[in-house]
Amino acid sequence: MNFFQKSEKKEQEQFYWKNGDALLTDLITTFGPRYKIPIRHFSAKEIISATNGFREKVYTSELYTQMHSGFLEGRPILVKTQDGAYSLVRNLVRDVTINSQMSHHKNVLKLLGICLEFEYPALIYDFCGTDLLSDILHDESNCRRSLSWTSRLRIASEIASVIAYLHNAFPTPIIFRDIKPKNVIIDQHGVAKLFGFSLSISLPPGELQVADIVYGTFGYLDPAYLSSGIVTQKTDVFSFGVLLLQLLTGRKVLGEVYSTTIFKFLIGCIDTAELDGLVDPKILGEGGGVKQMEQIQAYLHLALRCVLRDQDDRPFIVDVVKQLQKIERYPHQLPPLGSTWNTICSLIRAVGPQPWFPLQSDPSVSSPTLSSVSSPTLSV
Repeated sequence: MNFFQKSEKKEQEQFYWKNGDALLTDLITTFGPRYKIPIRHFSAKEIISATNGFREKVYTSELYTQMHSGFLEGRPILVKTQDGAYSLVRNLVRDVTINSQMSHHKNVLKLLGICLEFEYPALIYDFCGTDLLSDILHDESNCRRSLSWTSRLRIASEIASVIAYLHNAFPTPIIFRDIKPKNVIIDQHGVAKLFGFSLSISLPPGELQVADIVYGTFGYLDPAYLSSGIVTQKTDVFSFGVLLLQLLTGRKVLGEVYSTTIFKFLIGCIDTAELDGLVDPKILGEGGGVKQMEQIQAYLHLALRCVLRDQDDRPFIVDVVKQLQKIERYPHQLPPLGSTWNTICSLIRAVGPQPWFPLQSDPSVSSPTLSSVSSPTLSV
């Protein structure tokens, strides 16, 4: 072993102990003696070999996160790495901490292990495909898949079940804080898999809220959280409501011009007084008839309740899950078409047409200046 090899090995050992200490501390702090599912560690050499030197990149986010495909121990894998100014070891550690306790959930991307020997920990997942929900909905990255109304409704139920689990299955609720289509992979069987727990935060024991720096993504941020820095379960409900609206409309949450939002689109559509003006043409092309439109009406009503400005007016996620199941399984019990249209129009007006955050003039800026919060960490 030459000098450079010894130096590299020593550096990997230093990264291992630093990252490992942070991970163990976060696991114990979050779950105490309850944490389970041993986290397997892979060496840097194994991961570099499995990914052929990180050659096959299948996904890159706006915050210097990459997903690479590879082959390890006879099975396909995905490896998530991160670098750059936004890389915080504590965020990656938090991702591992929460994901390790959620990997048994069928709608969570399964975490196989980690590598602590890089400067920033690498996460190794079971391979389930590379199609992000955002790519399918918006025809990005040359994605040729499309989603039927039935598939969209099922995906909504699946993601809601994950959030409900986070909010209710642990000693204290865990708030995801970054629900969006880019954090959902649709596998080869059409099943939704949530990933990216790096911004998750636990509420203190016995408390219903916690104050923190504002983290999240433009367009999905709860305006109440953005203005106060207070995280509650309803913070996730708002973001999930935006995702529901995207599944229905097929639209991006922000247009090319930042003042063009999905909410402004909704306002424009109610002037026509027609429900189908709000619906992705791909869904309308199915010709699902009155029953499908009754499902869509009930679904839209639920989505709009999730994005109301006042947190107290929004449902809890467990109630959202129940309502989605009713819409999906018992459409014959839904109100007749048109019976709640006036209520839907009122809700859209209550939601409002404008974005609920001040923006800098340059839309390429990923961390805007906010008057009410001193240190935001936001992505576009």
